Amino acid sequence: MRLAENTFPRDVGSARQNKSIAASQLAKLVDLGIALSAEHDRGALNQKILQAARDFTNADGGSLYLINEDESELHFRIMANDTLDRYVADGDQQQYPFPPLPLYLPDGTPNHQNIASYVALSGETINIVDAYAADGFDFSGTRRFDAATGYRSQSFLTVPLKSARGRVIGVLQLINARSDDGTVIAFDPMIEPLITALTSQSAVALENRRLLQSQRDLIDSFVRILAQGIDAKSPHTGAHCERVPVLAKMLAQAAVDQQNGPFAGFSLSDQEWYELDLAAWLHDIGKIVTPEHVVEKATKLETIHNRIHEIRTRFEVMLRDAEIDMLRRQLAGEDAAQCQADFNARRDELQQQFELVAQSNIGSENIDLNTVTAMREIASQNWQRNFDRTSGLSWAESSRINPEEAAILSQPGPEPLLSDRQDQVYNQVNNGEIYNLSIPRGTLTPEERAIINDHVVLTQDMLLQLPFPLGLHNVPAIAGNHHEKMDGSGYPRGLKGDQMGTLEKVMVIADIFEALTAVDRPYKKPKKLSECIDILGGMRDQGKIDSDLFELFLTSGAYRQYGDIYLQPDQRDEVDVTRYIKAL
Repeated sequence: MRLAENTFPRDVGSARQNKSIAASQLAKLVDLGIALSAEHDRGALNQKILQAARDFTNADGGSLYLINEDESELHFRIMANDTLDRYVADGDQQQYPFPPLPLYLPDGTPNHQNIASYVALSGETINIVDAYAADGFDFSGTRRFDAATGYRSQSFLTVPLKSARGRVIGVLQLINARSDDGTVIAFDPMIEPLITALTSQSAVALENRRLLQSQRDLIDSFVRILAQGIDAKSPHTGAHCERVPVLAKMLAQAAVDQQNGPFAGFSLSDQEWYELDLAAWLHDIGKIVTPEHVVEKATKLETIHNRIHEIRTRFEVMLRDAEIDMLRRQLAGEDAAQCQADFNARRDELQQQFELVAQSNIGSENIDLNTVTAMREIASQNWQRNFDRTSGLSWAESSRINPEEAAILSQPGPEPLLSDRQDQVYNQVNNGEIYNLSIPRGTLTPEERAIINDHVVLTQDMLLQLPFPLGLHNVPAIAGNHHEKMDGSGYPRGLKGDQMGTLEKVMVIADIFEALTAVDRPYKKPKKLSECIDILGGMRDQGKIDSDLFELFLTSGAYRQYGDIYLQPDQRDEVDVTRYIKAL
């Protein structure tokens, strides 16, 4: 231990102050160690450390500093002073800013001028009787503080916080020890071993918390990278994994804030908030293995590309063949006007047929039986192929064509305008042209919809394999049940409302509302806020989403809060919430 030049007279009442501290103070130290190890809140942990040190020494004030990650600075964490009636934490420094203390001077030499930086670098405890009379350290900052506040900083006890490995992770500085009558006295050297033990316990608690926080930061970063990767797979569902957590937490906060009503007693601990956040970010993790061309399927004929271009080329060929047939007939001596009229009629017919195919491909309107029948009639027409259709295929594609058919396809011959071939069925997906164009609604076949729906099963399977700690064991359920419905019509498990927790029901609404309001989906136009709420209202009336949460979503203004941030201006129309509130 290094002392300043004005060290203690050895008879300054040290025996009187510490004569019989052993039993009671050791008991306090044990209790403090237990309390510190159980505290997970950073601010509360810092406060307990500083308060305990001040209690043991009867110090008027004190400060706690922690070394930053690159070990270049001491960062202020908390200060308290009874005389000044002041308490400042690192989160509320606007009125009393405490800049970082550099551990090294601009030339790279250790900063031994400041007492706190010296203790951090040396690992020594420094006990000073009177800062105004001490040599070896720069107390100009202390004098300026005193001049500004009218305070008198006198005795200082500055102690390093050493981890179990002997590494200094911070500095505890106590100011102005007091006697029983309130007189400022020196810090008794006899108390230093107790404060050293206290700071050692504190350092272990701080290091453990820092380790836990670093592990949590790693998990959070990994989860967000996975979610961003899933969003990046599809520009059409981009930011979905990022926005659903925002919505889920808005609605959950509204439930926590409700003072009267169904959620008056609802609350979430810090761990439960974290559980919801993780689950919301991970709710679509199963999509990481969903084929991109299925997720990206913006039209019915789309696989890796939109096959409408191939079909249009066939129509072009048929139109050209019709024109050639007209010219041949004219050259053969048939009536030119009649030949032209027949060609014009055929051209108009092909244009109408292609328009029907093209419109059906978009998938924005429901397809009825008459359209399907007309599609099959169009498909029955043949066009002449002159080149080998088995040439230039990959091994996998060639393996889907049987040898007998391959022999026929290698020779010129007629082919249907639209086809449902056996080689178009693979990987559990039917890519037949007629089959896909006949999809009654949207762009996905039943097989493709099942593949997309399976992402929920995959999400649950993947998350159930992770060893979540006890406080996070609900993550798989919260994340994996976001497609369930209150009436049991959801998937994959067909759960009903009484089988789901509140946070699972929150996720259901958050996932639906984000999808409804999204502006980047290729298969639908952006919907206005009122349209989205009306769809949710219909789902509530059908018993598919939780009625209480839906009404809270409206009455709390969470829907509007989200819309103001993420929706385009022309989407943010007015919503008459009274239409949907049953109690009104």
